[in-house]
Amino acid sequence: MILGELDRKRRKMVSYSIMELVHMYRNGQIATREINQLRVRSIKNYLLDNALTKNIYLPPLVANSREGTILNGEAFELSIIDGTQRIAAFAQLEDSILKALKKDEEKVKQAYELDSLMKESSIAIQVFEGLTQAEESQLYLDLNLKGKKVALSKRISFDSRNNLNVITNQVLQTHQSLKTAGVELEKRSINRPGNKNLLSLSQLRQVIGIFMTGKVHVNIEEKVSSSPLSNSEYITLIHLYLNELFDIYPAEQMGDYTKCMLASYPLFVAVALYANDKMENQHIEQRQQLISTRMSKLKEVDWSPANPIWKEFKGTYKGRPPLFHLSKDKNNIEELVRWLYSC
Repeated sequence: MILGELDRKRRKMVSYSIMELVHMYRNGQIATREINQLRVRSIKNYLLDNALTKNIYLPPLVANSREGTILNGEAFELSIIDGTQRIAAFAQLEDSILKALKKDEEKVKQAYELDSLMKESSIAIQVFEGLTQAEESQLYLDLNLKGKKVALSKRISFDSRNNLNVITNQVLQTHQSLKTAGVELEKRSINRPGNKNLLSLSQLRQVIGIFMTGKVHVNIEEKVSSSPLSNSEYITLIHLYLNELFDIYPAEQMGDYTKCMLASYPLFVAVALYANDKMENQHIEQRQQLISTRMSKLKEVDWSPANPIWKEFKGTYKGRPPLFHLSKDKNNIEELVRWLYSC
């Protein structure tokens, strides 16, 4: 969401007592985003540890309310855009205070002081009125990208301005065989052979970038600002490619490195490059035909790790039992693409 759009939305800076917020939260009047219990615990510990000195700073919350519901500066129902973990921490502090009262003298003092602070303190909330769900998600992303590291999964889920993220999210949500093969959402890379997810989310996004640019780019977001096809056309191409791919080898086993070398990311990238080679600027109909033709030529390939062909490429043996891991350097991937053309 750009600033001009925000400026057209009605908003107010209001103040709620912490106890009032806790009551609203428990009464179902406050909707929050996903709660991260580790972050909640960290906030609770911060409040307890600093209760005696009162050196506590909590930034204003950001929330949305339905159109026409801000009365006398306050809204009766709120959807929290930024501040979910703080709200959850406030709601859970009562139990933390009771536990602290059963510990040593210092903790008892902290508990009494924090209990008093909770009953006396208020927190500021910037309340927007009438934001759509998409606008809420975009504002959440904008707020968290400024000085904070946001998980890639959240960026892809909420960022409606970046075509690469929009396409990745749509493919992730709509291709059932890809879901079966598995996409690792938490880690940027995958340790083989233990992790049997086919791709990490970061890797999936990089592969989708190949459909948009024809190449592998480290800073892929900078390269996809303008693309010749529409988002829906790219999604159609990627679905076609994935359908062809999972015809070559079953989705439920493709991420098992002990069974299928397509679980090797350098080889997976090489197949995507081969399927899209020299056609990133062609019309969708031509690309569909070429992808189907090229992928059909790979159906007779022996993708098992036992195939001696893999030893002709750069790589090393790792693990116990030792498995051959293809090198991910650019020259090796180019060699793999050339070999795919010969199949």
